Amino acid sequence: MKLADRRQSLTTTDWLTRWSSNGYFPDSRELLYYRRLPITPPYVRSRGTGLQQGTRLSAWRGRGMEFDEVRHYQAGDDIRAIDWRVTARTGKTHTKLFREERERPIFVCVDFSDTMLFGSQLLFKAVQASHLAAAIAWGALKRGDRIGGVFFSSQDVTEAKPAARQRGVMHFIEQLLRAYPAESSSAPASQTLNQQLQRLLQLAHPGSDIVIVSDFAQLNEDSIALLKGLQRHSAVTAIRITDPLEQQLPDEPADNLRVRDGEHSLSLNLGSSVFRQDFSTRAEQIKAAQAQCFRQAGTAVIDISAGLPLELQWGRRR
Repeated sequence: MKLADRRQSLTTTDWLTRWSSNGYFPDSRELLYYRRLPITPPYVRSRGTGLQQGTRLSAWRGRGMEFDEVRHYQAGDDIRAIDWRVTARTGKTHTKLFREERERPIFVCVDFSDTMLFGSQLLFKAVQASHLAAAIAWGALKRGDRIGGVFFSSQDVTEAKPAARQRGVMHFIEQLLRAYPAESSSAPASQTLNQQLQRLLQLAHPGSDIVIVSDFAQLNEDSIALLKGLQRHSAVTAIRITDPLEQQLPDEPADNLRVRDGEHSLSLNLGSSVFRQDFSTRAEQIKAAQAQCFRQAGTAVIDISAGLPLELQWGRRR
C-alpha cells in the first residue's frame, strides 16, 4: 500500500481502535508493533561493513576484523601483524593496524515531564515519544547495536544500560513503560532536561549515538553548553514532539475551548481575535527561541507530531 493510501485509510479513530488505546498511556502491544517498522533516523552514520558484531567501527584500534592502515613497526608490536609485502617493497619493517569492530551504543533520552502529558488529537506527546523510542530500539536490534536509555518525568528518572539483541530491546521497553508517569504532579520538578543532559555526559562513551526525544519546553541557555559537550564525542540528534493545538488554534468558529489536565480545566476564548493573535505570537516565539538554541548548539532537530501515527510521518520524511 502506498503511503498516500495508508494515510487516507489510517485515521485517528482507526488507529486508536486498532490498539484499543486511549492515547494517554503507552501499551506494550503498541511498542512491540514497531518490530515490524524499525526506523533508521538520520543520526546513523555508516562506519564500516563488518556484520559479525554490528555494522559500526569504533575509534579504538586493536586486533579486530577491519584493516585500518600500515605504519612503521614499533617495539612491542605483534610480529604476526607485520605486513611483509610493504616491508619488502620499502626495505623497512611495517605492521598492520586494525580498527576493532564493536556494537555501537545508542542512548535514547525520553522526556515524560508534565508538558509532555498533553495531546489534542491522537496521542499524548509522551506516548508518541514512547513509540518513537521503541521504533529506534527495534532499529538498533536490526543493525546489531546496543540500545540503552534515560527516561525521566518531573519527579523521577530511570536508566536502562545499553544491551544488545532482543533481550536488550525488551528490557529497554520494560523500563520505558515502568518509567511512564501514572499522572502529572503538582509538586515542584525534581528532574529537568539539563540534569539528563548532564547524566548523559557521564553515561555515554565516546562514539555513542544519542537521541533526545522531548518537546524541549525546558531548553535554555545552559542546555546549549551541555549539548555541545555531548557532541564532542557522540552524534546527537534532537527529536521534538509537538502537538497541533500548540502550534495553531482550530479554524472552526467557536466561542470557547475547554482544556483540562486531569485536575483543573480552563476555557480558552477562541472568539477573541486578541487572544488568537497572542496565542500565535507566543507559539512563534517559543519555536524561534528553541531554533536559536539548537543552532547555537549545532544540534540536528527533527519534528514529529503527536497528532498523527508515527509510521505515516517517518515514512513521509524518508
